Amino acid sequence: MVTAKPKGQYVVADYFSTPEGERWELIDGVLHHMAAAPSIKHQIASGNLTGLFRPHIVQRRLGLLLYAPCAVILPGESAVEPDLLFVSSERRDIITPRACEGPPDFIAEILSPSNSAHYMAIKQELYARHAVPEYWIIDPIQETVLKLTEPFIRQGLGAYAAEATYGVTDSLSSDSVAGLTITVADVFAEPW
Repeated sequence: MVTAKPKGQYVVADYFSTPEGERWELIDGVLHHMAAAPSIKHQIASGNLTGLFRPHIVQRRLGLLLYAPCAVILPGESAVEPDLLFVSSERRDIITPRACEGPPDFIAEILSPSNSAHYMAIKQELYARHAVPEYWIIDPIQETVLKLTEPFIRQGLGAYAAEATYGVTDSLSSDSVAGLTITVADVFAEPW
């Protein structure tokens, strides 16, 4: 059980002590409670994205694809659970039995109605500050994918130098997963 502490005073051990069945993320020592269950559109996009990535990665032995709930531990007392993450074979040493302990090569987050723009901006800054090379923000309502690359630090804050938005008529290639190109419409396709 997590004991109450002043804002910014929580550590990764507190994150791992949160109540079973509840979803939390820890960013720079601040605990954030997450919505209990994602929407159906969120889950369709998550399943489709996994289905598009996994065969490509496995057939080519490129690395490890993981999906929520899976903790990513970053320096500065941060533990987040992105919807999808990829770690290349060359960097497999950051995978431990409890978590991905370091910045993955690729992260995808699927927006839910409970995600505030402010919270997503905090996560974007966190990922850029820790040099996550490629970050996709997937919007299942607008059916778009925002691709962010080229992380850098400016005045102590992380940012991405390159961004592009893709819609359902577009194809999208990953910079971090070698040779992977998907059709954005396939991310949002419903089975019926």
